[in-house]
Amino acid sequence: MDVPGYRIDRIDPADLPEAEQEAIARLLQVMSTELVPVEPERPLPAILARLRSKPANQWRARVRARDAKGNVVGWISGGRSLNEPENAHIMWCEVQVHPQQRRKGLGTAMFREFVLACEGQHPELVFMGMSNDRAPGGEAFLRAAGAQPGLPMKTNQLDIPSVDRAKVAEWAKLDPPGYRLERADGAVPEQLMRAFIDSSNGMNDAPRGDLKMADWTLTEEQVHDREDWFKQVGVDWWLLLAVHGATGQGAGFTEVTYDPKQPWVIWQEGTAVIDPHRGHKLGLWMKAAMLDRIVRERPEAKLIRTGNANTNAQMLGINTQLGFKQAWASTIWQLPAADARKAVGLTEATTASR
Repeated sequence: MDVPGYRIDRIDPADLPEAEQEAIARLLQVMSTELVPVEPERPLPAILARLRSKPANQWRARVRARDAKGNVVGWISGGRSLNEPENAHIMWCEVQVHPQQRRKGLGTAMFREFVLACEGQHPELVFMGMSNDRAPGGEAFLRAAGAQPGLPMKTNQLDIPSVDRAKVAEWAKLDPPGYRLERADGAVPEQLMRAFIDSSNGMNDAPRGDLKMADWTLTEEQVHDREDWFKQVGVDWWLLLAVHGATGQGAGFTEVTYDPKQPWVIWQEGTAVIDPHRGHKLGLWMKAAMLDRIVRERPEAKLIRTGNANTNAQMLGINTQLGFKQAWASTIWQLPAADARKAVGLTEATTASR
């Protein structure tokens, strides 16, 4: 599917000359500014580090669109885990078109090339991606492609300078009887690996809406793959574990990531407490202890962001208590590959599966 005046191709950014990598990064910088226009531009080094990275045990496809002058005006990136058998059918992806280049058919043309690139990856492949209400054209594109909304979400953020430090310090000292906090930075030490894997099982209780997503079982290999990716892109990862003193079992965890190249924002990643240990305020304790450390050790950070399903009342309640407020609404969408093929005019399927 050609769009006159544009060139669409599949590429691996890591193999491109530096100038072409930077051209992709400049588009992604524009897209970030569209989402958060009041913030500084997302630094190119932060974007380039991710473009050049090679996550272990992941199959990826990338498609770009360039205009007649060679400017990158469109981008699709997607990846599928090769060591997560429960959800090997999921291809996470994002479609980005420069705001001044929309409604010309570029998104559809790139997506067609992307669907072709993904043939043979899995017999029940499902594309999943996210839209947000700050770029409403994304939802229109997804609906036109036949995608269905699977999980309504919201991105909440905390203004760190306005945090009630005294209250946070108080919550950080809740110290529920029978539990202790263990800390790990950058990597999980061997003596905490079992506890981390145990506590991560709590993420299976997070709302999934109508998404075709199964329970997952975290493995030590997956943990190390993620640690390796953080090192590749230069991101700091902080982990707090709540450990049950009597059994040594991991009762819960919370984690944040921080990119020194983009110092004003911290991302709150997963937080979970497993069922046998709920009802002791472990979630509030862990998140407050993490926030207390951020306030003390990351003075350059101004915001903490996190995503939550609209139906995750318990976690939303903790975040509200800490001072988080909604920044924008978003939705995770899904589209089976068979339906995607029809949407972009492909009729013959490749059935081989990895």
